[in-house]
Amino acid sequence: MTLIADIRAHRLHRPLAALTLSLGLAACATRPTGPAVTPVPPTTVPTPTPAGDRLPLPSGSQRYHFSWDGQLEGSATRSLSCEQQLCTLRTSASVPGLATLDETSRFRWQQGRVRFEDYQRNLQLLFLPQSVHISRDGNGQVVTERKGKSRSYPDAPELIDSLSLEAQLRADLVQGGSLRGSYMLAEVKGPVEMTLEELPHEKLSVAGRTLDTRVFRRRSADGSRETTLWLDPAQTFLPVQVIHKDDGNTYRLIWSGPGS
Repeated sequence: MTLIADIRAHRLHRPLAALTLSLGLAACATRPTGPAVTPVPPTTVPTPTPAGDRLPLPSGSQRYHFSWDGQLEGSATRSLSCEQQLCTLRTSASVPGLATLDETSRFRWQQGRVRFEDYQRNLQLLFLPQSVHISRDGNGQVVTERKGKSRSYPDAPELIDSLSLEAQLRADLVQGGSLRGSYMLAEVKGPVEMTLEELPHEKLSVAGRTLDTRVFRRRSADGSRETTLWLDPAQTFLPVQVIHKDDGNTYRLIWSGPGS
């Protein structure tokens, strides 16, 4: 619910909150006599990736509908693609006549964990562009930029960004069926530890289907913000509904089906 949360943050004049490796083999031959043989272009052969080093989630895109207090209506597409260990998770969303959002996380899947490389969020709210950029600089630092202000803080192996958190959560459930004790998010000002609790399973009717979902909830320390996720185990724990409550406002994201 990043777009809607950002829209609300703008309305309240708050600061903006919240996918190659290959091996080339050349083959060409020339006879000692006769006409010249045209060289054969090099053949590119993908480097094999061990099964344990592949993200255990399918690539593809999914469509969503969202609403804000039942009044503001919009649509969103979430896409995931991986090439070897390098993956890209992207959200493109719009509220007609009001806002557009492009949110992208690039990360590597290594030894059963997401290792985020770069996160960007670009929001066009009316005529006011806003952006956030968080990345590893390769020198032991996480570098962030928001509203023209740059910050940095020490890197840590377990850090992930707020978008790739979804990939980590789903992969954890696919691989072991349970959550980690906590997740460390790379935020603009520094790392933030996050925990989730599991609620009773629920049946949910969306996109013309009735799904048996597992439900997870996240709350802020002061209880003012709460996010609940309904995940479908039959679809590698795809999020099929998300409800975010923030100071009396409610935002809802509902799965519409696979993307085209």
